[in-house]
Amino acid sequence: MIHIITVHFEDDSWINIQKNFFEDNFSGEYKFYVSLEGIAPSYEHDSYFYKTYETLGRHHTKLNILADLVFMSEGVKDEDILIFVDGDAFPIKPIDVFITENLKKYPLIAVQRLENNGDCQPHPCFTATTVGFWKKIKGDWNKGYSWKNNEGQSTTDTGGNLLGILEKEKIKWLPILRSNKVNL
Repeated sequence: MIHIITVHFEDDSWINIQKNFFEDNFSGEYKFYVSLEGIAPSYEHDSYFYKTYETLGRHHTKLNILADLVFMSEGVKDEDILIFVDGDAFPIKPIDVFITENLKKYPLIAVQRLENNGDCQPHPCFTATTVGFWKKIKGDWNKGYSWKNNEGQSTTDTGGNLLGILEKEKIKWLPILRSNKVNL
């Protein structure tokens, strides 16, 4: 089972696009856990989603709360895959094999936004891991842990604490780098 965690805020224009691209590019069983803050409750009868319309805090807080909801869901296993993805992000080709093969080598796969002034933390625009690993490390999307950016300044952002956990525990993860050189 794959548990997809995403946040949509005050705009529902990406929800069906994201849902359709996941349908087209995932062959396994999956379920969305979605924060729909500021969006009209028009997905009430959609069993595709576990959804909440409540104000849960900032983006990183919502991701952490939704992960906790996955853990409390019936039948969730440690080997289940956990995917965090931004509300306006989606796979454009089948990625099941990429995820399963790389999770055999690395406990966490994530976009790393080096093009964003050297942001080196795992980024939730796309991150994949297992439920068991996320629980084991007490995964945390909050800001806090800091690094030096390309200008030598100390900075933190969403995923900062996750980077801190990975560095402290000396856990090697697979960074996915942006390859689109035309439209950053």
